[in-house]
Amino acid sequence: MTFNSFGFILLLLPLFIVAMQLTKRITIGKPRYREACKVVIIAFSLAFYAPFGVKNIAVLAASILINAVGARFLFGKRNKAFLAVLLAVNVGALLFFKFNGFFFPVAVSFYTFNQISYIVDIYRGDAPEFSLPDYLAYILFFPKILQGPLMGYGKFVEKLDKALETGDAGGRVKAVDYEMALRAMLLLSMGLFKKVILADTFGRAVDYGYDNLMTLGSMEAILVAVFYSIQLYFDFSGYCDMAAAVCMMIGFDLPENFNSPYKAVNIVDFWKRWHISLTRFFTKYVYIPLGGNRKGAMRMYINFMIVFLLSGLWHGSGWTFIVWGAMHGVLYVITRAVSAGAVAGIDVKKESVIGRGVKVLLTFIYVTVAWVFFRANTISDAVTLLTRVFTGGAKRISTGISACFQLDELWYIIKVTPLMKMGFVWEICLWLFLLVSVAVIFFSRNAIEIAKTCRIGVKTTVFTAVLLVWSIVSFAGVSTFLYMNF
Repeated sequence: MTFNSFGFILLLLPLFIVAMQLTKRITIGKPRYREACKVVIIAFSLAFYAPFGVKNIAVLAASILINAVGARFLFGKRNKAFLAVLLAVNVGALLFFKFNGFFFPVAVSFYTFNQISYIVDIYRGDAPEFSLPDYLAYILFFPKILQGPLMGYGKFVEKLDKALETGDAGGRVKAVDYEMALRAMLLLSMGLFKKVILADTFGRAVDYGYDNLMTLGSMEAILVAVFYSIQLYFDFSGYCDMAAAVCMMIGFDLPENFNSPYKAVNIVDFWKRWHISLTRFFTKYVYIPLGGNRKGAMRMYINFMIVFLLSGLWHGSGWTFIVWGAMHGVLYVITRAVSAGAVAGIDVKKESVIGRGVKVLLTFIYVTVAWVFFRANTISDAVTLLTRVFTGGAKRISTGISACFQLDELWYIIKVTPLMKMGFVWEICLWLFLLVSVAVIFFSRNAIEIAKTCRIGVKTTVFTAVLLVWSIVSFAGVSTFLYMNF
């Protein structure tokens, strides 16, 4: 199941919220109150994952069984050999599925990294004692199982227990905070809109472009590259917003995983904003164990390159992902070297708006070029697209690309206006989509910030309803989130 589906929005999510409230009211004050709530979370998480099929469930179950048994054995012991075996099993399984070419389990990259985080923390003595309900909730928790954020076991359990502290002084469940519920619905609606209306629309144009590389004009090639950057942004941002919204509904404080990455002034700043939890994972479990910055500048730069190459492999098994990782690694090393080891070292207050804007634009261009390799099936395809930018010539945007922006909802509006008589009406829609996206990406506040600080009233309620209804009626062609494929 995915967030952008009828089953989730209209069935599983409402039932989950009701079940959590009922469980709290029935069990609060009793010895097994928290365990009962965690059982509900586990049950609904299994229901969320079950539609992916028996093979996916079998792999997930095997991973849970092996690591649960291993964690019980490893706890309280510093058995390096057994830790190595568990790590080899997890990494080996992940590599097998990455390279086997016929079956890639849903979310295997994410829950495998959570398993690795857990067993390493146990070995280091950084994780609390094993508890089956806590462990199952940690691995299965449906707001984060598909695309993160990656969290340490101890931090997850701490946040979950805090979320379940909902009783008042009289031992009763606190009344529902309707304002917070509306804020959560606003965030959910914005995330859903980003995915269903924006990301998927740009995605159709990207697919058309990559299927017709040799026919693209220069402007079309540029647009296809930029459209993929926008698609990825809204796809991942939309997921993060919806995951945070679901967690907000039960009082769980989900760690930030996405913070306006295209506002970054350099590549170091970008990786402090994009997939934040993945950066933390590689820093804690790869970069620091390799020596970090403790063994001199050259060793530090080599460690950076190793991390980014591994990040490329984590995303996919093709050479295109290696090139993508290498491109980020090389610029990251150069940026750190030039700044003499300063992390993002930018004092925004002392920098002119124009100077900052130029840095943001240059960083976005570089990231977009790297995304070309990330999206392409082969290095040859990526090179072809980049070459068409300079050799495609001046051509009008093809109907194949502009037609991707022919949304049914817009068609019903446009057909009753004079715009319908214009032969380039869908090109206008394309540019409107692009203009709105640029405004949101580069100039708007984060959706989470908006949801938490906006004034709640009639306008907010109507806005939430419009986004939610528009998104739901567009579910006809439900698509998966891009990061589910990694």
